[in-house]
Amino acid sequence: MSRLHSSATTAAAGIFVAAALCCSFCQPFRPGAVCRAIPAQASFVFRANNLQELLESPVCTQLDKALGAGNSLKELLGTSDWTRLGAASEIAVADIPFRQAGQSRSWVAASWVGWRSPWLRWKFEHARDPNLRLIYKRAVWPVWSYEAPDIARGMSLTFALTDNLLLACLSESPTDICLLLDTYDQRNPSISLPKGPLL
Repeated sequence: MSRLHSSATTAAAGIFVAAALCCSFCQPFRPGAVCRAIPAQASFVFRANNLQELLESPVCTQLDKALGAGNSLKELLGTSDWTRLGAASEIAVADIPFRQAGQSRSWVAASWVGWRSPWLRWKFEHARDPNLRLIYKRAVWPVWSYEAPDIARGMSLTFALTDNLLLACLSESPTDICLLLDTYDQRNPSISLPKGPLL
């Protein structure tokens, strides 16, 4: 009887581990899923199949201006493990006008990371960059701040990671990224649109 009980326990544990691994590392790509985190009040949305397509679009020029101080998104991202993990697939970029009482628009982005999400989270948690720090959690999703001195004055750059999306927000308040997380968790309506810009 105890042997049967032990076998049943081992089988149940094996099923649990297999399910956990499957949920963590077997996230099939879902086209358009990046739009799930973009709030409906976005005034401009651009969806690209990959980072290269985004960097070659006119939207990249607008992002460079928002970063300020002569920053270039292409140079900022470069080619690194971070880029390969965080921007290897579909990306949506949106402009959220005048969040709260701010003077500048918020730029937000959502990138499909799928099965790479656990690895990316591990990299965030073990990063040695003093400018990158965990600032809070929204529901179960961790939020990091990147405090680079050369980013446009008064703007903050924050990142959040869900089970399959990497979210980024360039805005006057580090809490603005919560709008994306709440939209992803279906507390706010999201946009849904075909590839390309919406003006």
